[in-house]
Amino acid sequence: MKDPTPEQVEKYWRYMLAVFKASVVDKRNSFEMKALAMLLGKAGILDPEKFLAHYATTIGRRIYVPFDIGVPTAEWSLWGQIMVCAHECQHIHQLDWLGPLRFAWKYLGSSSGRAHLEAEAYRCQLELQFWRTGELIPAEKLVAPLKAYNVSEADIQVAATTVRLASEAVKRGAITNHASHAAIEYLDAYAHDLRHPTN
Repeated sequence: MKDPTPEQVEKYWRYMLAVFKASVVDKRNSFEMKALAMLLGKAGILDPEKFLAHYATTIGRRIYVPFDIGVPTAEWSLWGQIMVCAHECQHIHQLDWLGPLRFAWKYLGSSSGRAHLEAEAYRCQLELQFWRTGELIPAEKLVAPLKAYNVSEADIQVAATTVRLASEAVKRGAITNHASHAAIEYLDAYAHDLRHPTN
């Protein structure tokens, strides 16, 4: 299977940022993210060091990433950078759909709300990975990061069930997430060689 090139990843990110009217910020050097890391740690939602080093984060229309776009690392492959962009853009779509106050309340205010919003965004990874490989990411693997988000075990199981049900639709060719539509439309046009031949 052919890997994306750095240039393909950079152009894809530029396209997605334009579509979702977003900007990207280096999370590693962001004062706002360091402050948020402390807040999330005190709220018991996420370990501050893990938050800064291992997670992309979207606030409003800013996507904070702990990597240089188009530069692969042990943790962030070029394909992983493509998938996380769609995931974070789906959060921007959720923000637009719910409005800032409802989104913040749902995400920060409850374990179940956070699990629901993340499960929907994980569907982007599910849809993109199926486009690329013809295979589905197991639901349990997709939702495993929720453990670090202070999501209850019961809500993680609900999220896994949501993803499992979505997998059946994805297997039949459904693409329902707004960000997945934008991503796959672009990839079909400009990086078709990355697509699994049977898709």
